[in-house]
Amino acid sequence: MIDQILEDIKPKRKVLILTHNNPDPDTMAAAQGMKFILSKTLKKRCTIAYHGLVGRAENREMVKLCQIEMHPSTKLNFSRYDYLIIVDTQPKAGNVYIPDGFKADVVIDHHNYRTTTNQVRLHDVRPKSGSTSTIIVEYMKHLNIMPDASTATALYYGVKTDTVGSGRSSNNHDLEMMSYIFPSISLKKLTKIESPELPRYYYKNLQKALETAEIMEDIIFCNLGDVRNADLIAETSDFLLRMRDIKLTFVIGKIENAGYFSLRAKSARLKVGRIAMLLVKGLGTGGGHMKSAGGQINLEGKDFEEVTAIIKGRLLKKAGFKGEDIKKV
Repeated sequence: MIDQILEDIKPKRKVLILTHNNPDPDTMAAAQGMKFILSKTLKKRCTIAYHGLVGRAENREMVKLCQIEMHPSTKLNFSRYDYLIIVDTQPKAGNVYIPDGFKADVVIDHHNYRTTTNQVRLHDVRPKSGSTSTIIVEYMKHLNIMPDASTATALYYGVKTDTVGSGRSSNNHDLEMMSYIFPSISLKKLTKIESPELPRYYYKNLQKALETAEIMEDIIFCNLGDVRNADLIAETSDFLLRMRDIKLTFVIGKIENAGYFSLRAKSARLKVGRIAMLLVKGLGTGGGHMKSAGGQINLEGKDFEEVTAIIKGRLLKKAGFKGEDIKKV
């Protein structure tokens, strides 16, 4: 696929690479990796853009140490670019900002394939891949390119956080791609990325989570209310899942007129990506993988607490929980 992309992009002048909203390590690393490939092979000028916030401390450290230059997509004039690449998401997934009148030329993703992606001329969507960064590293290996230390470190961390580092599924191909770039990574940068200093609001959020979380048999449901960034919701879901005897966690919160949720499971058999879509059907968008999922809800004209109650009811019905014996942490 990378050969087709490079051939297609040759006559173009300015390339825009879009991450998904509130970008995580995988989408940022994939964007940086594509930028490196296009610069190395075709000397193309590329801009990386995102929407939302880079909230998690590890992610901000990664942006700084790996020198990932990104721009808020809402502040860019999309008409200045004649080629649009989307990484780690798909146009109608509900978590990427594309202004009306503009379409993607290329989609590279590892989430479940969406039929609307058929409208994109070139797409490489591999649900069996543990991360989008894995796909980008494969492109590099095919082209016999070795990334610089910053790009290699970002890609290594991108693969790791979406696979072995998160307890999610990985395969031999993911590990093979990690091995390919390992000689080029900076262990010093990787260590700093994985162990950043944490802001005080991180601990205040944990306190709130522990106070509001509800334990219902082997499920934890937590409504954080207003949060500073969406990453706190995912972090809280991961944190609560570590509790003994808990099999699934659901954490929801809001930022202005948008609600965000994170769903985590210890077993891939639960297929939480599918559960996420069912929970917000008619309310918003959701999706993910076997053990990790999330989504968002547009709250314009809606009451957050009412929406949360509906989703909670759907989750408990799906789990077969009838409402008895709700415990606090």
